[in-house]
Amino acid sequence: MKSAEMLVRVRQGDPMALAKAITLVENRKKDYKNLLEGIYPLTGKALKIGITGSPGSGKSSLIEKMIAGLKAQGLPIAVLAVDPSSPLTGGALLGDRLRMIQHSNDANVFIRSIANRGHLGGLSLSTHEIVDLLQASGKEIIIIETVGVGQSEVDIINVADVVLMVLNPDSGDEIQIFKAGIIEIADIFVINKSDLGGSDNKIGEIRNYFATTAKPPLIFATSVKENKGISELLAGIKQFQQEESGRIDEKRANIKRNYVEKIVAERFREEMRLDSGIADMLQTAAAANPFQLADRIVQKLKTGGIHDKKN
Repeated sequence: MKSAEMLVRVRQGDPMALAKAITLVENRKKDYKNLLEGIYPLTGKALKIGITGSPGSGKSSLIEKMIAGLKAQGLPIAVLAVDPSSPLTGGALLGDRLRMIQHSNDANVFIRSIANRGHLGGLSLSTHEIVDLLQASGKEIIIIETVGVGQSEVDIINVADVVLMVLNPDSGDEIQIFKAGIIEIADIFVINKSDLGGSDNKIGEIRNYFATTAKPPLIFATSVKENKGISELLAGIKQFQQEESGRIDEKRANIKRNYVEKIVAERFREEMRLDSGIADMLQTAAAANPFQLADRIVQKLKTGGIHDKKN
């Protein structure tokens, strides 16, 4: 399928074309840049919900219940489950889609696992691009589930309009999130598996952390097992979207700036890979002053890099 035809079909909401477009972008295949350039300007403003939390907190099971609630509202939904990359193939290791399989045959629901490609921030550049592809295809709600590994989760703030942090009542993971600073990126806290008991203690810990702030945090207790608290959570997300619309617009502007910076950084890395002169410079790195060597490489890139006919 040519990129021009693929673009038309993506804009028409064709799930097969969307899946092929995501593969094209994720694997950096030929014409992926032309495809991405063709989706702008984006016609819609999908609400992007980032969901983070430690492994085992029940993120995927919670998303499954959220999908059911959102489907009842007739909203076109997409889910990106960002998985750790295989060290051998670079592909996604986990199968989070299996937990959501009952929704996969719904024409209004698109579910995809993508790899984090080893990015310490938890998300690769292609995550931003895939989110925009989903918006171009007409999705109104995009849920991004992160890997769920400690401090690497903070990058979700550079993709999502609203960030949900999923915790368990008795997990003890509050120590990690407090010291890592991850707690500051959350807009809404979800105490999942509340049927286990101890939710009130966890809610108290979070409220104490924010005791000196002007606005108390939004906290919801949910139980996937008992199907409780899901509708309240969805209503809370909608309330946040309405009441914090100005902040969401500001976040979206910051997200776009961050995205552009990542594109520029990727382009420079690509220039470095293709420039034999820079490759020769890097061969001397072991004995070189790293700052001086970096200055020389930057200067070479600024003056044309591989496009400089003198080199």
